[in-house]
Amino acid sequence: MRLLAFALPCLWTCGCAPALSTFQPAHVADKGHVQAELGLDVSIPTGAIASLIDAGVVLADVAESRELSEGERQALFEAGGALALNPPSATPHLGVGYTALDRWELNLRYTGSALRLGTRYQLLKRDKDGVDLTAGVGVGRYVLGFPVLGVLGIVELEDFTRWQIDLPIQIGTAGTWYRVWGGPRLMFTTFDAGLTVDLPAFSGYPGEREIASLSGTGLYVGGQAGVAFGYKHVFFGVELTLAELFTGGELSVLGERAVAVDLDSFVIYPAVGLMVEF
Repeated sequence: MRLLAFALPCLWTCGCAPALSTFQPAHVADKGHVQAELGLDVSIPTGAIASLIDAGVVLADVAESRELSEGERQALFEAGGALALNPPSATPHLGVGYTALDRWELNLRYTGSALRLGTRYQLLKRDKDGVDLTAGVGVGRYVLGFPVLGVLGIVELEDFTRWQIDLPIQIGTAGTWYRVWGGPRLMFTTFDAGLTVDLPAFSGYPGEREIASLSGTGLYVGGQAGVAFGYKHVFFGVELTLAELFTGGELSVLGERAVAVDLDSFVIYPAVGLMVEF
């Protein structure tokens, strides 16, 4: 319940969860034409990430009235790492794809604070093969600073670096008034950040400042499906991605002690938006 209490403000302020949506139909546009999309994703992490954030919110409150133990301080750092890796958030997305050669598309996408450059190739065409099938690859990097983790109050994130590689594969079909697509969702990510905890002073305790670093890798494995309705060139669509996050992370406090951090989680990721082709 405590997680739900801060989830709504966090949804509208973080915007830094990795974009698991694709919002692309299973076909590329004709040569010389463009596909574009504009919308909003919502990331809802469950499991370990949700539990760590929940515990961190409790400890941030407790730190106002008593000194935290070593284990509790580590839990605060882990909560900050969970927010850095996959916070509950709403992420705007804007993407444009241009078909430079027959069946081959180049695309660029902006999602919250990250840019992604990718490409797709259409392997099957509905008019010849009965179904559309595209496969591609994309590389993304966070290009803006991560916001202060205000939801935890006393935890700040610094020098956040993140790279992502994803392999979009879509199968589906399309007509003059609809688009239907789906496929596996695979994304690999590396991350590195500095975390600072400012423990507040109170009667009998002067307060402290601790610094840690968090680094590691993550793998999202899941699937997605989407549908859009409209006419000819403009469509309104919804997409749902369900993915398991497998992580390998290490937390080092003051460069002296390093512990493995378990941030494995299941992520529910709905998205809505407009799709155009011209």
